[in-house]
Amino acid sequence: MNKVKEKHISKLKLLSFYVIMIGLTIVVCFALLEFGLARYYHSTESRIPITTFDPTLGWRLRPGSYSVKPSHTFKDHQVSINEYGLRNRPVSARAASDTKRIVILGDSFTFAMAVPNEDAFPAILDNILSGSGHYEVINAGVPGYGTAQEMLLMKELTGKKVVGDVYVLMISINDILDNLRLGEYGSTAKAPAQPGFELGEDGTLKRTHDPQKQYSSNFVPRPTSRFYTVEVVNSRLRILLQTMPRFVNVLRRFGIQPKVPRMPSLIYGWYVDETTEPGVPLMKAQIKEICDEAYRNNAVLLVGVIPSPFQVYPDVYDHMLKATYPGNKAVASYLKDPAKPQRIISEICEELKIPYLDLLPILTQNNAKELYIPADGHFSKEGHAVVAQQLATFVIKHSGRGLESTPISRTGQ
Repeated sequence: MNKVKEKHISKLKLLSFYVIMIGLTIVVCFALLEFGLARYYHSTESRIPITTFDPTLGWRLRPGSYSVKPSHTFKDHQVSINEYGLRNRPVSARAASDTKRIVILGDSFTFAMAVPNEDAFPAILDNILSGSGHYEVINAGVPGYGTAQEMLLMKELTGKKVVGDVYVLMISINDILDNLRLGEYGSTAKAPAQPGFELGEDGTLKRTHDPQKQYSSNFVPRPTSRFYTVEVVNSRLRILLQTMPRFVNVLRRFGIQPKVPRMPSLIYGWYVDETTEPGVPLMKAQIKEICDEAYRNNAVLLVGVIPSPFQVYPDVYDHMLKATYPGNKAVASYLKDPAKPQRIISEICEELKIPYLDLLPILTQNNAKELYIPADGHFSKEGHAVVAQQLATFVIKHSGRGLESTPISRTGQ
């Protein structure tokens, strides 16, 4: 009896030993993986002092060369800011007489921190157009900028004799919130660093707020998991969710319903009356001012609209929105009319006689690819390539003189 008991205890000890050893192995492997990811995968984007306060613009890019490692890759790349505060090679004050200069105004989608310079759509566009004549493309995108700041930057560059023959205003879906200085999605708190404009009784733009020397919540890094391993796994899962809608259905069959982390700016900006009622006329006035500035420079203004990944991947995000915000009126309104922002901006451009490019159709056609960086929300290399090809056709078609009087609002041109 004692021998049987001793044998049983011996087996328990052996089992306990194996369990402990397996547990220690898992812990050690996890620790090594965490160390490796912290060393080679963790993003440095939020730690780079690439911006500096500006009393007119709110903030501007600090000239210099910066080594950046995005959160979705193990490689780093250089981001170079020239003397004008632009992510661009050095430019002369005036373009050569036989060169058509194209200035792209935009925000972080245009600036493209997460990809090397040669993979950003302004640089790809420059390479494409170089085979069609003498073109020079200038990337004037600045992270966090709304239409008002892009308007101010355009005027500043004009004052420094950096003038375009063609201006391409790339409107992001969240610009309507930036123009209203709404730093937090769903919050009424104003972003102190952004310059503020309102419409006067006569419909003209009036500056109502000068930037304060503090950054808005748009510049505060979003909270992430304590463990890099979890971040990597989440990133890979988001790629599957975006590019393989069937994966979402599989999860739902097992009772797992993915949800979105917060109300998208797409919905808060364009499907909530409190933001659309003041935001749409304000954006229209700002676009008109940019158009007038281009006209004063004897230049052509073109407008492109960058869609939200929620619009590009409806088979994935529609289900997630319904699960996250059941019964929400703004979400229901979006699901009934997902292209509302594009339609409104198209109508504004048609009224102002500005050629207009809607990127939603072409990106939706290519949504089997990873066009956006998961969790980050900006274009991937594939997304930049698709956008650049569309812009090339659009710019070549509409970059001639005298187009101010030709209303164009067809999509995908």
